[in-house]
Amino acid sequence: MNDDEKLKELFEDKGTPNFDKVIKKARFFSIIRSVITSILVFTVVSFIVLVFNASTLNKLGNDKMSELVYCYTIAHPNSYIGNNQMDDGLVTGELDYVTYRFLGNKPIFDGNNKESYSYVPLINGIYGDNSGLLYEPSEDSEQSLYEAKTYDKDGKNVMQFFHPDVKYSKYKDDLAMINKIGEDKVMEISLSFDKSYSIEEVKNMIPKNITLNWYWVDTYTKSQVDELSSHTEKIENNMESKSEKQIIPNTILYENDVYGIKSIDDQGKNITAPEKSFIDTISSRKAIKGNHQQLYETLFSKLSKDKIKITKGDIKILGVVVSGDKDSLILLKNKFFIKASSLGAVSDKY
Repeated sequence: MNDDEKLKELFEDKGTPNFDKVIKKARFFSIIRSVITSILVFTVVSFIVLVFNASTLNKLGNDKMSELVYCYTIAHPNSYIGNNQMDDGLVTGELDYVTYRFLGNKPIFDGNNKESYSYVPLINGIYGDNSGLLYEPSEDSEQSLYEAKTYDKDGKNVMQFFHPDVKYSKYKDDLAMINKIGEDKVMEISLSFDKSYSIEEVKNMIPKNITLNWYWVDTYTKSQVDELSSHTEKIENNMESKSEKQIIPNTILYENDVYGIKSIDDQGKNITAPEKSFIDTISSRKAIKGNHQQLYETLFSKLSKDKIKITKGDIKILGVVVSGDKDSLILLKNKFFIKASSLGAVSDKY
């Protein structure tokens, strides 16, 4: 091979195929690196999102549970929160809990309940009827209005309350039907008084063999009482005019409309100073921002009478919820202080 041939062989373009392979390999490994990097970034971001989602929903769920516990301390006569479970998804969660109540010394099931929560406001919400009622009767006469029974979603009578400073043309008197209830039953019944009493006065008024479950506290301002009174007058005027399809204002208070003090704890045992938890809850929650802050502020203002704190002497009782069997509750018939009575849950004694 002469010198020209050697030079031609030296500079001949034989490296192009190998160079293409190198580029293809480089591209392949670059894609692999990008995929792995994307997977790692996605995994890390997903982990962070999931941790944020879980921790945020867990906090919201616990806050919701605390809110319910405080609410049941001052409201929901003779009803207690039992087992509960938080079910967290993505963005939203749901708190499932059961409630129970005491008839004498017997606890009975009160209902299944759900509360949703979310850190995205537009997603958080319950659609449909969340009143907890099986149905709401529509009454078109005075007689049917005052004799109507309202049932919750579990078929229990919803107790009614009548404010002593409001003049009603009719009062519910379920104590009159106690004799019709069997000897093997236990029940609860709300008693609306003729006027307000102190806690100590009420304790002495209720027979000892009857379970005093709950005190109805006077949390009403003068304007609220005036509004109830004006609604009552509208009902009477509507009935006298005998006009068709009149809309009847809700003057009767139902058990979810009233506030008060539990006399027994969640184990069914008597509480020595029942007013303490009620006062402490209102006093502590009024300063904490939340869904019910305005309610606690209003209750505090009404009960404290613009003082710096609520005292036992500020608590006036308008009625109670009591429970027991037929033989014990019949002792309440014709008591001078009972203006109205409304039957609640009824269950087998054994």
